[in-house]
Amino acid sequence: MSASSNQLIAKIAEEGATAYREAIAAQVAGDDPTEHWDRWEADTAALLLVSWGSGAIQTLRDAGAPLQAVKNPPVSRFDRPEDISVRFRSEAAREVVRRFTRLLPMTRERWEALVQAAFASAREMRTDEQTRGLREIADRSPDLAALIYGKPEPQPKRTPAEVKVRRTPAVQGVVQGSFFVTDMSEEQVQATRDLLARVIRGESAVSTAGKAIQRIGVGDFVSMTVLETGTDLTAARLETVYRTNTNRAASQGRLDICRDETVRKFVPLMQFSATKDKRTRETHKAMHGYVASVDQIDGQGIPTPLGFNCRCLWKPIPISVAYGKGWCDEDGNPDYDAIRRHNGDRQKLIDSGEVPDRGFLAG
Repeated sequence: MSASSNQLIAKIAEEGATAYREAIAAQVAGDDPTEHWDRWEADTAALLLVSWGSGAIQTLRDAGAPLQAVKNPPVSRFDRPEDISVRFRSEAAREVVRRFTRLLPMTRERWEALVQAAFASAREMRTDEQTRGLREIADRSPDLAALIYGKPEPQPKRTPAEVKVRRTPAVQGVVQGSFFVTDMSEEQVQATRDLLARVIRGESAVSTAGKAIQRIGVGDFVSMTVLETGTDLTAARLETVYRTNTNRAASQGRLDICRDETVRKFVPLMQFSATKDKRTRETHKAMHGYVASVDQIDGQGIPTPLGFNCRCLWKPIPISVAYGKGWCDEDGNPDYDAIRRHNGDRQKLIDSGEVPDRGFLAG
């Protein structure tokens, strides 16, 4: 991939990150986040499509197969290939999609189906983030959760007579009933929401937020640490969402290109490759070297990623290597008995449900 293409991809990612921060900030402030989610959805679809294309191209290169191995008419023969990119909102996204559609030799119909699939996945991600994102960000910090959703104060035990007395709750719910605070006026609540939203957007530095906290008069309840936590957790969640889903798209691109009957002649098998460092799960490390056909990967539900933040991937095994190892014949037909002997105890991780990670929906 060229340096200019990488720059375009980085620009799309940054635009998507900005839209995400704006959307979360709007939810915090009680504003309408629809426009920001619309932009994030489009940028995310572009990133998913590019990740798919990167995985497909890299697989062909790793296997030593020419791009022309896919015997479909290249997109460059279309009268107006730029039409494929028209759904993307930013010029950076449209340009990088145009480059990929010219590079990968597939039919226009196939590319249009991929674009549709990318937007469908992006819409699912958007729906998930709209409904769960802010809640899960807040839940990672008790202080932040208390600021956004409230933490009711423990009530003293009352006698039966006192129970009959109607009391004003110590914790009041204001602004659509979702932002709970203790001993704060409605004006202080909204000012605090706006401050947190500005910090998440990057409009107000955390280092200058202290004066705003003093001005609002909520210094005993809100701290700069809480604001900074909200900003950091928002960025961390987006990184996890992007890494997991673009990794999945790239993995799907690797597998999709190997489903082509012509490409299978060059790449009959795939091998699992784990990143071996301290952050890698032990089960993923144990899977390193596992060999399978694309059909087996599909049938067992083990396309990468195998869990959130998983960096593992399936690498192509060229036919010369697979034949030399005795894993296939000269025509690329897998020898499943030989593959089973090679995989050994790795298969138990899949059969026992340890791979993919429990609770993670692969594929």
